[in-house]
Amino acid sequence: MGAELPLTEDTFRALARSSPWRFSALHFTWRTGADGDVECWLRRPGRLRVRDAAGERVVDDETTALPEPVLRADGLVASRPRACTHEIGDPMWQNYVFVSMLDPEELSADVALSDLRSEPRAGRETWWARAVPGEGYEPRCGCCPLLWSRVSDWFEYGDGAPGWEPPTGTVYPEAYDIALDVATGVVVQLSPVGGSRPDLGFETTIHEAEMSVPSA
Repeated sequence: MGAELPLTEDTFRALARSSPWRFSALHFTWRTGADGDVECWLRRPGRLRVRDAAGERVVDDETTALPEPVLRADGLVASRPRACTHEIGDPMWQNYVFVSMLDPEELSADVALSDLRSEPRAGRETWWARAVPGEGYEPRCGCCPLLWSRVSDWFEYGDGAPGWEPPTGTVYPEAYDIALDVATGVVVQLSPVGGSRPDLGFETTIHEAEMSVPSA
């Protein structure tokens, strides 16, 4: 993980599926419009401590140790074990957006990417892209996807049926500006472009990360 990675659509997708194997512990602050700042300490597997305005608490999860993925020559994940596709994750805080922020596998397929750029954020190497979910977009949780869209609602509430329409007044974002921390694969910023849900945006500030030792 020490070599510099070139930014392409392919490496962006690979980074999005790599997070579970890139770090073992993370201290960060998660900021949303609804909940304000939440300071978090995550230790994999399955241990999360959070501190917000209401105090401090621990969230434990029975997640077991992860099986090894197939790695690419650059150290990113080429393919994940079947059990690690939306089924194993970090402890949840409030909703599954939090889990997907830590492991954004859902960005690795059926999402159109454009305007890719590498630009530091909070002193850390960060990859940015404009993302538009495609028809096959599969979020970890349909009711709280990273990329809220007609596609995610269609599968969650319309059962994929032809002719389904969202509730009157629903305006989906036309795209999302999204940033991945290169060292960890975590989503450090997400901003909807347009739409009626500005509350979908969030920021993650990484204070310290304990990196995993690459197996290949």
